[in-house]
Amino acid sequence: MLEYLVTSKTRRDLLRLLWSQGREGTAAALAEQAGVAFAGAYKELHAMEAAGLAQAEWRDGRKVFRSVKDHPERTFLQKLFGGEQAMSEKSQTSDSADVSDLKGELAGLGLPVNAAKSSPSDDRPLEPLLASACTLAHRDASVARSLPVLLARYRDELDMRELEHACRSVGQKHTMGFFLELTAQLSGDRALSNAATHFRDKRRKKERQFFDNASAFSRRVAESRSPALAKKWKLLMNLSHESFASTFEKFRDDSLHVHRDLRVSPGD
Repeated sequence: MLEYLVTSKTRRDLLRLLWSQGREGTAAALAEQAGVAFAGAYKELHAMEAAGLAQAEWRDGRKVFRSVKDHPERTFLQKLFGGEQAMSEKSQTSDSADVSDLKGELAGLGLPVNAAKSSPSDDRPLEPLLASACTLAHRDASVARSLPVLLARYRDELDMRELEHACRSVGQKHTMGFFLELTAQLSGDRALSNAATHFRDKRRKKERQFFDNASAFSRRVAESRSPALAKKWKLLMNLSHESFASTFEKFRDDSLHVHRDLRVSPGD
């Protein structure tokens, strides 16, 4: 029924995030979580604000959107957009399971994180998996800290055009560019640095917090602790360059000369 009442898929996805899942964030962050284009999300969120279906407040220079807490029809809107308690719990459980599955696949590929390892599906390309890892990195510092290890491990197997396409489809192109250049710094691989230039979003002029769930304290610390390279990419994070470097050095031997068997065609 919702598809009939709300014909815009972008609008439906954003309304579900705000009202069903209780999410909040900037237009860029919500666009990434919904898997929609930033321009469309920006337009819809401001239209929702004007219509009283979303409210916004400025936090550290960023406009953060959320559902309207004191809306007179809040209960009805929650039900309309699937926000009953049972559905919310089911959604949270599903999200948690999806994250666990993704971390398991990444750990199976060699990402040094605390997760039960699992083997990726034989027909699942590497590039979309890494794009999903970028999305997860915004919520999980251990994934963010370890991602250069995985990029170094599979750097010779990556199709950069496919990686760019996969990252663009989930709103992670710019983030992947940062990780590619960071991996280049840590490994000395200039080819990765050259590739990173094609991922930069030149429209980004203001610094943004990298972690979606950063506390007020972490956001303040990020102002001074962010690596110079992160600031170059207009990102603020409470993770130092030394933290990335120590993780990479600890696991770098596992990142050299490793090939993913499932990407070798039969008969090669």
